[in-house]
Amino acid sequence: MPFLQTPSLNVHYRSAGTGESVLVLVHGNFASWRWWQPLMERLPAGYRAYAPDLRGYGDTERRRGRYTIPILVHDLHEFTAALRLPAFHLVGHSLGGAVALQFALDHPTCLHTLTLVAPAPAEGLALFREQGVPAPWLHRFLALQRDASFHTLDVVYRLMRTLRADRPLLRNALQQMMPSLPAGDLLETLAEDAGRMAPGAVAGYLRGLDRWNVQERLGEVSVPALILWGARDWIIPQAALERTAAALRQAELVVWPDVGHAPQVEQPERFARLLGQWIERHTPAQIPRMKRITRIILAFRTSLTGLSHGKIVALIPRARCHDDH
Repeated sequence: MPFLQTPSLNVHYRSAGTGESVLVLVHGNFASWRWWQPLMERLPAGYRAYAPDLRGYGDTERRRGRYTIPILVHDLHEFTAALRLPAFHLVGHSLGGAVALQFALDHPTCLHTLTLVAPAPAEGLALFREQGVPAPWLHRFLALQRDASFHTLDVVYRLMRTLRADRPLLRNALQQMMPSLPAGDLLETLAEDAGRMAPGAVAGYLRGLDRWNVQERLGEVSVPALILWGARDWIIPQAALERTAAALRQAELVVWPDVGHAPQVEQPERFARLLGQWIERHTPAQIPRMKRITRIILAFRTSLTGLSHGKIVALIPRARCHDDH
């Protein structure tokens, strides 16, 4: 299993493809990199993808401390910096959509495009408590957040013990989230990964989403954004994503009527096609040419005179993530 040591964390991740166009894939709650496995098996030609397990999930190192959206953004920035990635296409699902959106606000030079798949609304989960959504368990949990006490953590720990012990219950919950995904090995694997999530992360990230709200800052996002939502998604309200899309400078909201909360898992071939087409339509035509020019210059850098490092870097359309500290 590949791991990458960053300054803060030992991150487990998977990668696929060898192309020049880079995808970074951010999973959601109760999840792991495996929620991107169907896409990674169907990558369009010319792409390479990286899918890390976020803090508290999968096989990434468990660390004590707070689980918040800013910490996940910090972890993701260190991960992409450690890989020395060029500007990339960022894709986030559910909780990962919130992380991706915040990343776009904090590190705009890292990105070419932004894709949000059934994302947490830019208004955060407080919207659910105020307006109501058809997810009673979420209402009950958010009510507990008003007094972030040991009682809350005790409830979450008991919930996680129940889910680990009752695999059919967990599998059924995931199947309700992804109604068009047939039962099989993938569903079993996703259920196993969901049961491994750190209990503190469950409470921390839901609490973080309850307090997170970037709706008023969406005009600052400088890259094209695609938002994908399934009409059978009973967790995320369409109206909230419509407001998110309307507030972004360059955004398109796509609705698939026959999928639930995880379009990339439920219909991976269709998702891979949509993502590839979206990126092709929104990638500046000069980027491949500029990459070739930059490679030629760097190949002959020993024979060049009077050309500073700054001038070479200026030829690259966007900075690397680790250049915008």
